Order: sequence, then structure tokens, then C-alpha cells
Amino acid sequence: MAQEISSHKVKRTCDACGKEREFEFIRASKETIEEMTGWYSIVREVFDGMEFQKMIVQACCLECVPAAAVKLALPPPTPEDPPINLADLQQSKNWTN
Repeated sequence: MAQEISSHKVKRTCDACGKEREFEFIRASKETIEEMTGWYSIVREVFDGMEFQKMIVQACCLECVPAAAVKLALPPPTPEDPPINLADLQQSKNWTN
């Protein structure tokens, strides 16, 4: 073998509760794979007048899916709009890990 990948990391942040998790794909354990596949990606296609664009949010568990999906229901920001304060949209959860 001329080449071997020694690392492939993905960092995800739940758009509902703010939980952050980094996953290592190389030699991932069964527990890591189960946790990684427990996340949800919610996609919405938006037409901006010129083309369709995909907006994607991440949810770490089924309970966070509705709150994350609400972010997709908000109209896309325009350059004149102030930035959205994500902390105002996040659910509060007590995570043990």
C-alpha cells in the first residue's frame, strides 16, 4: 500500500442544544459508530431568486430534531440582517458526557 489514511475527524455541533462532538473515523469503535449514526441532518432547499441552495442543520438526538428544524423555517438572512443569536435558539440540556 502506497498510502494510508491515519486520521479522519469530523466535528459536529447540535443546532438545537449546542452539544459538540468530534468523531474519529479511522478504526472507530462500535460505540462511536452508534453515536455517530444517531445524529440527524435536516435539509431544506431554498430558492434565492437565482438558484436552489441547501440549508442543513444537525441534531444530536431525536429530541433535538424539532428545535433544529425550526432554524430552517426562519427566512434566509439578507446582508442587511443582524446575525442570529444562536444561544437564544438553543435548548438547555444537562449532558453527562
